[in-house]
Amino acid sequence: MIKSIRYFLLISLLLSITIASAINGIGNYLLDEQSIQPYLDSQLIRISSLINIINRTTSSNSAIRAEMIKYLQSNEQISKHKFLFQVWSEDGNLLMHSSRASEDFKNAQLGFSDQEIHGDDWRIYTIEDKENKTRVIVAEQYNIRRELADDIARSNANILLITYPVFGLLVWFIISLALRSITRVTTEISNRASTYLEPVQLTEIPVEIKPLVAELNKLFIRLKYAFERNKRFAADAAHELRTPLAALKTHVQVALKSEEEMDRNKALQKVIESVNRSSHVVAQLLTLSRLGEEETLSDMKPLDLHKLATEIIAYLAPHALEKNIEIELTPPPKDVIVVGNDTALGILIRNVVDNAIRYTPTDGSVQVSIVDTPTHIIFRVIDTGPGIPPELRERVFERFYRILGTKASGSGLGLAIVSQISTLHHASIHLETPKNEVGLQFDVAFPKHHA
Repeated sequence: MIKSIRYFLLISLLLSITIASAINGIGNYLLDEQSIQPYLDSQLIRISSLINIINRTTSSNSAIRAEMIKYLQSNEQISKHKFLFQVWSEDGNLLMHSSRASEDFKNAQLGFSDQEIHGDDWRIYTIEDKENKTRVIVAEQYNIRRELADDIARSNANILLITYPVFGLLVWFIISLALRSITRVTTEISNRASTYLEPVQLTEIPVEIKPLVAELNKLFIRLKYAFERNKRFAADAAHELRTPLAALKTHVQVALKSEEEMDRNKALQKVIESVNRSSHVVAQLLTLSRLGEEETLSDMKPLDLHKLATEIIAYLAPHALEKNIEIELTPPPKDVIVVGNDTALGILIRNVVDNAIRYTPTDGSVQVSIVDTPTHIIFRVIDTGPGIPPELRERVFERFYRILGTKASGSGLGLAIVSQISTLHHASIHLETPKNEVGLQFDVAFPKHHA
């Protein structure tokens, strides 16, 4: 596991520079040897030509010849026996030579040749002057060539050692500069108050860490919504439970003061109704607090909407029978499959159907059907209640909003929950007046998911 990006990059980059420099040094050493060889061979050609010219021009003057030979022999490389020259006549006489006059070179072939003499490797170049009837032989030890390549390699290594600390400082500075944005983001987050959950600004942030900061911002947004939901739940609970609790207290006081058993039972019945209403409000508030438009539902899977609706309606049927309401579920012509969360869709169906039962008067009817269209699957509920005026059909989805004058019990949260669940399933809601102009037609249109 990498404990420090800074030190990891520093060590990795310096190690990479070292390996690259070593490979470069070895490559240069091999290339230098290849490039040095032709250059030194050309030197042998020039020297042999020079010696041949000297031999021609001084052949008639022995004094000048002796001085030139003395000068050539004084050369450092020649004096160390790493370089030699010989001029042989056609009849085998040695006319000119360096301090080393071995006959081992006498029969060297014309042009370039290699020869090992007394354990030393020599590079030999021989030319023949037919006009002057002489052979000029120039030889150089291979050691001098290797020493030249070694000197170049040592120079490169020395330069690397000298510049290595500079590389280290430059790499450290560049890494620090590159990590400065991370340091800035870290400082910004560390200096934040625990309740400040606004997104981190993405300006002047490198492309490589933008996904990290973007995901961090998404986390901040989720936390912000979660905190807001918790605060909203507390405020909503305090707001909505204040009246039922006050009414509950009043009914209990009335029951305690009642002398007649009928009045006392009536007051206790009111207590039960208040408790039921409070329980319903708390259940709806908890459901609403768990659903947020910013979230994505988990465990999404294909569901048979008709089968799910059958189970929910069977659960609500006793409530409809208490009001003598006829509730009917029309079977679809074929299986209707939607992709969703079964728990959330169950809550949606329950709230829509329960709302229809609550607002439908006694002896009314509630018809539930599932309509299959080319693009959508529509869950439809038609009741014979008072309906909703067109100008209020958007407001009924607001939390705690209830139409004035309604006598049905409720918390004003049911349709808000339905709206949120629909949004999470990418469904749309449409409220219309039925064809018979009585009641309300409530449609939830789910998009079809084609395989």
